[in-house]
Amino acid sequence: MWPFGKKKVEVTVMSRENAVQYCRERHKQPSVIISISDPNRTYETAPFCSRENGVAAILPLSFCDADGPGKDVYGRDVDESDLMQDEDAVKIARFVRENRDKLIIVHCDAGFSRSAGVGAAIANYFTGDAKRYFGGIDYEPNMWCYSKTTMALLED
Repeated sequence: MWPFGKKKVEVTVMSRENAVQYCRERHKQPSVIISISDPNRTYETAPFCSRENGVAAILPLSFCDADGPGKDVYGRDVDESDLMQDEDAVKIARFVRENRDKLIIVHCDAGFSRSAGVGAAIANYFTGDAKRYFGGIDYEPNMWCYSKTTMALLED
């Protein structure tokens, strides 16, 4: 058993492009995807479920990439209503709990900020170890997403 009696959860963070590619391949390990989109962008491709790819479910979410009101990563003005909401975090917490026996894939556009914040919160809650997401060059976790997801995991 892992810290606090929780079962270890395997979480992977990736970009939208990598998530779509993952869905095009065959996988034996069952997985689920937390798919984070930007509400101001149109996407030509999206992750999908199939028997062949092993993706059992997808949780679609949409919110801007910013650590708080001000400017998002694209330089657009955003307020709190444009960012991840408590309801989004609660959906994530429930989705992860319902699917913790599967590989949890979290993706956003680049797989660098929003998905890293959510992935770090999930990893920290279930394993007590999120260090791969902090202090390196691969990720810069969105702390708004990290905090919201952590709080929802603690409360749910």
